[in-house]
Amino acid sequence: MSKNPRREIDIKDLKVAFGDFYALKGVSFYANKKEFLGIIGASGAGKTTVLRVLTGQINPTDGQAWVGGYDVTKKRDLISLLVGYVPQLEHLSLYYDFTPIQNAKFFGRCFGMRPKEIEERAREVLGILGFDEDLITKRVNRLSGGERKRVSICLGMIHRPPVLLLDEPTTGLDAHLRHETLNYLKELNFELGTTMVIISHDLEIVDYCSRVVLLEEGLVSQFGSPEELISTLPGEGEAVRLVLPSMSAEIVERIESIPGVKYTAMAGRNTLKLFMKNPDKQMLPVIKYLNNINMPFSELSAVEADFFDFFQVKPWKQKAEATGGGES
Repeated sequence: MSKNPRREIDIKDLKVAFGDFYALKGVSFYANKKEFLGIIGASGAGKTTVLRVLTGQINPTDGQAWVGGYDVTKKRDLISLLVGYVPQLEHLSLYYDFTPIQNAKFFGRCFGMRPKEIEERAREVLGILGFDEDLITKRVNRLSGGERKRVSICLGMIHRPPVLLLDEPTTGLDAHLRHETLNYLKELNFELGTTMVIISHDLEIVDYCSRVVLLEEGLVSQFGSPEELISTLPGEGEAVRLVLPSMSAEIVERIESIPGVKYTAMAGRNTLKLFMKNPDKQMLPVIKYLNNINMPFSELSAVEADFFDFFQVKPWKQKAEATGGGES
């Protein structure tokens, strides 16, 4: 068993090869019990491979992975009880001619649950997910896209798993429904204590995560809480917001030459965030510098940095390129 009893997910130096190609090149990260973990990366970063290891679909080439304290390679049968899974596409997990309760009863029986137990659990989870009696008894093909996603989440949690894995849960939903779905997941996380693990390429999920893994080309480029990662930027979570009358590559280049500015990030139309040490103390020097080079501006203010800024700046990427590799 995993040596750390607090950890629900524990991955150490995990490598997965398909022939000569390594989809994972030695990744390490974890999620403590009741945490909300986001695994973020572009296509080909290794997200799906991590998911397949955690669900026992494939064995690692090297390294170790534990779920609920159990080695996924040695307790494959147990893993299906410890992990709930919500696929990206609802039609892979739903019977559209069934009601949510009927779907729950079908999948609950696969785990050896009794009908009464299944219905009690389904009503508990669907209630947290905002379903009333009308929605609970309505056929899935008459539900909206967001409602179908919530039924799929309920089915993933029907057997009371300590971990729920969600594959791109906001794909195909509009902005309102994406946030609604994430809010419901956060509520489940708090009310039922389920450890949530979301695989996504969408930075919106970060606002809901207690811990984030950034995957790039089969390596962990960064791992930590969003606050920890943002605080590694110059300014330790603060930046200078600069609004200009117009923007061009030449203007950005001149702004980046301001003494003390280490990184810049676009923050809207004609707006830049400047990342530098002690930004509150750099306001006057920046103003003087802009005046000296005759650079007009309409606003200069101290603001908080966010994760989107961090992702744009990506200082670890430059470090990886300089050393010829990545961090894990």
